[in-house]
Amino acid sequence: MPKKKPSLPWYRYLPAGLILGFGVGMSVAAFFMVWNWEDRRRNYEFLRGTEEIAKTLEGHFQSSLEAIRTVGDFALAAPSGSISSYQQFVQRPITQHPSLEAVAWLPQFQRCGDRVCRVGADPVGYQAQNLEPFQITRQDGLGRLVLAPSQQEYFPIYYIEPRQSNSAYVGFDPASVPAFGSGMQKAKNTGKMAIVGPISWPPNGEGKPSLVAIEPLYAIPNGDGKKELHGYIMGVLRLGDLFGVAVPKSDLRYLNFYLCAETSDLPVQGNGLIAKFESLPLWSGGKDAVVNADNRCPGAGVRASLEQIFPNQTGTARSVVQVEDQQWQLYRLPTPDYQDVQTKHWRSWAILIIGLLWTHIPVTYLLTSLSRTAQIEQLASDRTRQAEQLQQAFNQLAIEQAKSERLLLNILPAAIAERLKQNTALIADSFPAVTVLFADIVGFTKLAERISAAEVVQMLNEIFSAFDRQAVSHKLEKIKTIGDAYMVVGGLPVSRPDHAEAIAEMALSMQDEIAHFNAQHRESFSMRIGIHSGPVVAGVIGANKFVYDLWGDTVNIASRMESHGIPGAIQVSESTYSRLQDKYIFTQRGTIRVKGKGDMTTYLLTSRKATTTVTETFIPKPPHQALPNNPISRQPHLGS
Repeated sequence: MPKKKPSLPWYRYLPAGLILGFGVGMSVAAFFMVWNWEDRRRNYEFLRGTEEIAKTLEGHFQSSLEAIRTVGDFALAAPSGSISSYQQFVQRPITQHPSLEAVAWLPQFQRCGDRVCRVGADPVGYQAQNLEPFQITRQDGLGRLVLAPSQQEYFPIYYIEPRQSNSAYVGFDPASVPAFGSGMQKAKNTGKMAIVGPISWPPNGEGKPSLVAIEPLYAIPNGDGKKELHGYIMGVLRLGDLFGVAVPKSDLRYLNFYLCAETSDLPVQGNGLIAKFESLPLWSGGKDAVVNADNRCPGAGVRASLEQIFPNQTGTARSVVQVEDQQWQLYRLPTPDYQDVQTKHWRSWAILIIGLLWTHIPVTYLLTSLSRTAQIEQLASDRTRQAEQLQQAFNQLAIEQAKSERLLLNILPAAIAERLKQNTALIADSFPAVTVLFADIVGFTKLAERISAAEVVQMLNEIFSAFDRQAVSHKLEKIKTIGDAYMVVGGLPVSRPDHAEAIAEMALSMQDEIAHFNAQHRESFSMRIGIHSGPVVAGVIGANKFVYDLWGDTVNIASRMESHGIPGAIQVSESTYSRLQDKYIFTQRGTIRVKGKGDMTTYLLTSRKATTTVTETFIPKPPHQALPNNPISRQPHLGS
C-alpha cells in the first residue's frame, strides 16, 4: 500500500493563504488600473491625432491659398501678359496643389460707349483696351450661360487654367451667382481674400463641391495714394479628396470625418457642412447632432459639448481648423469597427496573468515545501543540473550567434548590420558626397574561356581577396563583385571628409596588387579603373539574400569612367579631379563622349604628389573615338 502522507495543521497553510490573497488582490487591482490607463491613452492619442489632422488641413488650405495669391502677384506685375505666359506661370501651382481645380483671373471691365473695355491694362495707370469680340456672359435662372446685360462694370473670367476643361466659362461674370457675388463684395470691402463654399463648380449645379477663394487685386496707387480695384484672382479648391490628403489611409477605414463652418458670415450650403467622409454612417441624429441625414451642422458659434452633440457616440474628438478669417470645426468619430480594432487590452491581461503567475510561484513553493520537505535536496540537485544545462545551451547559443555576426559582417557594413539587428524596417540613407570606384580586369573574360572553372574562381579569389585587404586597410566599403568587376566606395556608411583621397590610394594599391599578381603568376592582366565623386542613396534591398547597394547618377558616371577608360589607367571625372588635384599627379585626357552623358572632361590619375609638379596634358585619339562594343555589358546593374 502507498504510504499515506502526513497531514499538517491548518495554521501551517496560513502564510500560503495570505500570500495567495495578497497576490490575487494586487493582480486584480493592477489589471483594472492598466485597463483604465489603456483607455485614457487611446483617447489621448485619438484627440492628439485629431489635432494633427486639423493642422494638416490648415497647412493644406494655406498652401493652396498662398499659391492663389502668387498668381495674383503675377497678374498685377503683368496685367497685359499673354495667355501663354499666364498658362506657363499657373502650371506649377496647379501641378503642386492637386486640390486646385481651377485658377482664374477676373480683371475689371467697363462700358466704353457701345464697346466693352478693360481697365488697368497698363500697371502705371489706366488705359482702355479694345477687346472685341470678347463676350461677357452670366448665368440665368436655369443655370445656362447667356449674354450679360449692359451695366457699368464687369469682372468676367479673362484667363482660366486648366483652360481645356473650363473654356466655356471664359467671359463668365461670377458675380451673377449670388454666392460668388457676396464673396467678391466681401473681398472688395475688406481688401482680403474671401472664401465661398461649398459651392458647385462649374456653377451649373452639375459640378463637384468646392471652396472658392477670391483675392482682390489693387492697381498701383495714384498720386493721391488711393488704391483702385484692379480685379480678382479666383481659385477653386476641390473638396472631394480633402480628407484623402490629410488623413492616413488606415484612419479612413474606420473613422468618420466632418468639417463644419463655425463663423456666422461664411456663405456655405448644407447648413454649415463643408466636407465629410463616412466609412460607415452611424447615428440616428438627435436635436443637436452635428451631421444627420440632412447634412446639418450646428449654427454659427455653437459651443455644445461633444456629449450633447453626439448623445449616442463615445470616443468623439473635435478640433479647430483656422483658415484666413474662417474658423471651422473638425469632428472625428470612430465607428464600431474602429473600437474593435483599437481596443486592445493586452497589457492589462498580461499584468493579470503575470501577477497570478508570480502569486502562484511562492504559494506553490510553500505548499510543496510543507508536503515535500524530504525532497528539497533532490529538488536543489535537479535545479543545479538544469542550470548547468541552460548554461551550456547559452554558451552554445553565444558561439552560434558569434558565427552569425561574423557572417553578417561579411555581407553588410558593421553600422548597417547593427541597424538590421535592431529590426529596422527600411534601411535607406542619402549621402551628399562619396567617391565610387569601379574596376574591371582587362582580358580576364578571354582567359576564362581557356582555363577551367576552378582555375577561374581561384584566380579571381586571389585577386579580389587582395583588393579586399586593401579596402579594409583604407577603411573603404566594398559593395559588390560581379564577374571580374569590382566596386568599392568611400564616404559611407559613415561619412568621412577624405573619401576621395582614400579611393585614390585604393586605386593605386589595386594597380600594385595586379602587378604583383602578374609577376607571381606570369600573367599580363591590366586594370581599367574609373572613379567619380558625388551624392548617392545607399540601402539594403531584398528580404532573402539581401544586399547593401548604391543608387544614383554618381554610380552611373563612375561606371562610365571605368567602361570608357584605358586599360592600365585610372580615369577620374572632373568632380574627383577637383578634390585630388593638390595631392596627386594627373594627366588630362581631354573631352570624351560618354554614353548617356555626352561630352565629359576626364583625367588620368598617375601617382601621388611628393613636391610641386607640372600638370601634363593627354591628347586622345581621335577626340571622339568610337566606343568599344557594348562597353558596359560586364558592369553590374546599379539602378539609375
